Parts: sequence; C-alpha cells; structure tokens
Amino acid sequence: MGYISDIRKFVGHSPIMATAALGIIYDEDKKLILFEKRTDTGEWCIPGGCLEFGETGEQGLTREVKEETNLDISNPVLFDVKPNMYTKYPNGDEVYYTDIVYVVKEFTGELIPDKESTELKWFNENSLPDNITPNETEYILKFTNKKTSR
Repeated sequence: MGYISDIRKFVGHSPIMATAALGIIYDEDKKLILFEKRTDTGEWCIPGGCLEFGETGEQGLTREVKEETNLDISNPVLFDVKPNMYTKYPNGDEVYYTDIVYVVKEFTGELIPDKESTELKWFNENSLPDNITPNETEYILKFTNKKTSR
C-alpha cells in the first residue's frame, strides 16, 4: 500500500508526522486552478499526497498527480513549505504534515479521478470553491494574491 498505511498498522489513529507534496496545477492561459473533491470530507483540495521512502518532493508530486488526476506534469516550481499542518481525518487518523507546495504550469493528459476524489474540476482563480480543505486555503490565496499584485 504505502508508508502511511504501514505505519497505521502499528499506531492506529495516533498522531504521526509526514511530508506531503501538493501541486497548484494552473492553466495560465485560462486562469484556472485544478481542484479535486475529496471522497472522505467532501472538501475541495489541490492534488498531492505523502512522500514515499526515497522520493524527492518533485517525484512524490509527479506520482500523486498521476494517481489522482491522470495528468503527467513537468517542471514543478517550489512555492511554499509549511510545517505542523495538523489534520484529523473522518476515520480518526491524525497527521502533522510538513507540506511542500509547488506550482505546476506544464501538464498533459485527460482528467480521470481516482478513488480518493469524487470529482476533478477547474476553477477560475477569482471564483474558487467555498469549501477548500482548511490547511490549503492559505496556499491558494497566497498564490492568487501574488498573481493579482503584479
């Protein structure tokens, strides 16, 4: 399965630490950001997930985006790093993430959601969904504000 699933066998729902790579996938021509709607919470989030042993942030992001959206990405650009991003999932699992956030403007492929999301959807940067995963709201607003302050 993966590192997190393996750890959960030993610690149950207790808090763990993990590193995640997240991608703000941005269609620069259309001013759109890709979101996925989570199956467990119904919230909108940007694609990404936990790194596996031996992966760089870029490798983990590439793998997660492919798994979650079916897109192939290239040239992700580091945007932000945030420690202590606490999440408690509906099943009771607790995680303190260090999030590595990238902006991705180069991608190809047809959008196909995986089992972690019910929907993939592009949103205009000025008309974002209301129920964005709380930990990710800051990154997305920082990204859209940097773009408008140029």
